[in-house]
Amino acid sequence: MGKPAKTPVINNINHLNLEIDYDKLAEAIVKAQEQAKENAIEAPEEGKESLFRSIVRILKGKKSSDGRFLSAPFAVILSLAYRMIAIIGLIASIVLAIALVRSFASATWQGWAILGNIVMIVLGIALLFSLFLYLIVFWGAANDVEQEKDKNYVINVFTGLVSLAALIVAIIALNN
Repeated sequence: MGKPAKTPVINNINHLNLEIDYDKLAEAIVKAQEQAKENAIEAPEEGKESLFRSIVRILKGKKSSDGRFLSAPFAVILSLAYRMIAIIGLIASIVLAIALVRSFASATWQGWAILGNIVMIVLGIALLFSLFLYLIVFWGAANDVEQEKDKNYVINVFTGLVSLAALIVAIIALNN
């Protein structure tokens, strides 16, 4: 008994049609877009549900398909924390601006002190501008966290924020 005979591979392509029917392709694209629009209209996003509807779904024992019920409380806490940071920073920047104006108004404007005052004015304005940009970033982060649907991402960000808060409390406790 020997090995079975191998069948030969035939690589003969006599005629290859590479023409594309663009009309059929266009019809298929239009049909796919119409189906996508219909699916988007029929299935509302779970994140856009009303609070009452969500409560009814929870009480009926239905679970969310993407874990939204688990991540929603963390997302709300994170959003509030980021907004609080932005509001506290806004208040701090207003107080800093008032303090800078009072300081510059009472400064001596003679001799070399003029140069120092001008440098301090430029640095103060740069500090206020950068603080304002950070406030906008924190407000945007709050908006992003509210819209985030990935529960693992939301929980990881929440864990990071809680860890940062614990680190700040530990440093304050060590200094006292």
